Amino acid sequence: MTIWTIIEAVLLGIGLAMDAFGVSVTLGVVENERYNWQKILLSSSLFGFFQFLMPVAGFFGGTLCGTLIQFYGRFIAAALLIGIGVKMIRDRDEKSSISTSFDALFILAVATSVDAFVVGVSFACLGYTSLYIESAIIGVVTFLIALGGALAGKRGRKHLSPDKAMIAGGCVLILLGIKNFF
Repeated sequence: MTIWTIIEAVLLGIGLAMDAFGVSVTLGVVENERYNWQKILLSSSLFGFFQFLMPVAGFFGGTLCGTLIQFYGRFIAAALLIGIGVKMIRDRDEKSSISTSFDALFILAVATSVDAFVVGVSFACLGYTSLYIESAIIGVVTFLIALGGALAGKRGRKHLSPDKAMIAGGCVLILLGIKNFF
């Protein structure tokens, strides 16, 4: 493994982590005090874990039925992200809160890591030999970026009301869903 391989994995991790960053910022703003260290570490860990797992799954599963999963997986992720985004916008008046239950965070982590699955398929096509190391780097980078996003969101609450954050976060999720769709 060369330094260039590590740099490439870090840059790829940064690109793949942007979805998790957007969600983490929104959670930090909206949940603020309820979004304690335990939940921040849980959500960041889930984002990082799935960004690690999906390239590995894409590498192995993608070689078997890559086109099928690649084609339908993006539609499933798009539907999840759009659905969550619409729900955030619709429910903003009821309460300024997003569910940070394990189930909700799990769904967000899976939905924001579908791009990483496609990266795993490309790893298989390119014959990568350092799959686990590169996937681990991607996962760690995502964990750190999601952690930073959550902390930035908690600090940014002073400048952004929870209702506006719900709308902004919902729009970000909808846009990410549309991006996945196309």
